[in-house]
Amino acid sequence: MPALFFRDPTVAAALVCGAFIAATSAPSSALAALTLPETIRFALAHDPALVAKRANVANLESTYVKQRAAEFPSISGQLANQLSKSANAQGQFAQFGVVPLTNFSQNTAQVSTQWTVYNGSLNQVLAQEDRRQVEAAQSDLRRAEDETASDVAAQFYGLVGKRETVLLDASNRVYQQELLDAARANERVGRSAGVDTLRAQVAETRAEATLLSAQADEANARETLANRIGAPLEVAFAIPVRLPEPPLPATPVDQLVAVAEAARPDIASAAESVRAAVLASAAIDTDLRPQIALNGAFGNQNSPTLTANEQAQVNAENAAAVAQYQLLREIAPPSIVIPPPLVLPNVARGTPGFWQIGATASWSVPFIDWGTRRAAHRAARAQIASSEAALQGARSAVELDVRQSLRGAQTSAANLQLAKLSARLAQESARIAQLQFKNGLISFTDANATQQTNLSAQTDLASAAVSYVVSLVKLRIALGTLDPVTAAVLP
Repeated sequence: MPALFFRDPTVAAALVCGAFIAATSAPSSALAALTLPETIRFALAHDPALVAKRANVANLESTYVKQRAAEFPSISGQLANQLSKSANAQGQFAQFGVVPLTNFSQNTAQVSTQWTVYNGSLNQVLAQEDRRQVEAAQSDLRRAEDETASDVAAQFYGLVGKRETVLLDASNRVYQQELLDAARANERVGRSAGVDTLRAQVAETRAEATLLSAQADEANARETLANRIGAPLEVAFAIPVRLPEPPLPATPVDQLVAVAEAARPDIASAAESVRAAVLASAAIDTDLRPQIALNGAFGNQNSPTLTANEQAQVNAENAAAVAQYQLLREIAPPSIVIPPPLVLPNVARGTPGFWQIGATASWSVPFIDWGTRRAAHRAARAQIASSEAALQGARSAVELDVRQSLRGAQTSAANLQLAKLSARLAQESARIAQLQFKNGLISFTDANATQQTNLSAQTDLASAAVSYVVSLVKLRIALGTLDPVTAAVLP
């Protein structure tokens, strides 16, 4: 942190003392100390709201992939076996003279496909609508991550201010102790009254109480940050020794607004909502267009029952032909030549395979829909208007955020420079007042008042430094050009 360290040996000793007190009061943790990027990543991974938004994005992505798959043909394989037995059953085709087999079995192996080539572009519209919803949900998640990163970075940098307050209060305690020692010495030589010693004792006691309160505030802030990111309360954080102080951006505010409008996730989310509303309106009339679907399959089909029956019939015919041949040879004269019987071959197992293709085209137009289509279009137009208004509001909010964030950073930068000057002057005046009191030139009241002014100026400097880096993080996140972790880590 710039200009937050005293130069005289007494105050340096106070800083060492305060640092020792802060180190001994910090809780031990089994986890390694988290840096700012690690803290933000931990928060992004464990924040319940972000986890819920990621689950919503995953669900929408699953719906989109499923709807998008409907645009392409589905290819499936099938293995089927059919078996039936019956007795005294005429069957549903008995009126046509078809008698069902008492035993029947059939095996089928095929590959088939179905493809809705065109159904009024409904599949395409629904897929694109689901895609817009996915993109809107992703933008909402990014916006929530930006807000979480900004909040966590502000608390993390705020720990630096809390630690600096502890060091300043430790320095003030050492200062008050030195004033007490000087008051006792002056009282012994008659330079000051005993009441100054009493006042110095009161001031030293108050300084010690203030230091204890500051240490408690730092511990509370550390545990609050740990709870915010979902980590154990005893986790430690790698607080930087000095806060960065990068310069303000020199880009004109109008250009910053244009950059933010092109990169902010909330504008992208609102824009995707408008596109989804337009697609939802287009889906209303898809049923008025032709519907075309294709189907096809190829495979092999065989009925063991029919094959066995055919083979039994072939065997019976062959046996009859052989018997007739033998009978003719026995009764015919030797001079007559009897030709051998023609034996039928065995029934071939299986079939050479089959294939089939088909196409279905239909076009239906409702003559009367009782106003349902008109009402649907009216609702769709209202939804589009609502989405466009939300988009315009998002753009206005982004411009307001960028302008106010830049103005806040500029104000914080100016306040930081003034706080540096005030702290430097107050530090020097406190050093001089301490020397004057030791030599009996001023009263304890004057010396203590000067020190309190110095302590207030140093505290204001610490707060101004924290406020400046927090305002810069807010501005970087408002521009939307960086990921949450990178935006919160200043160079």
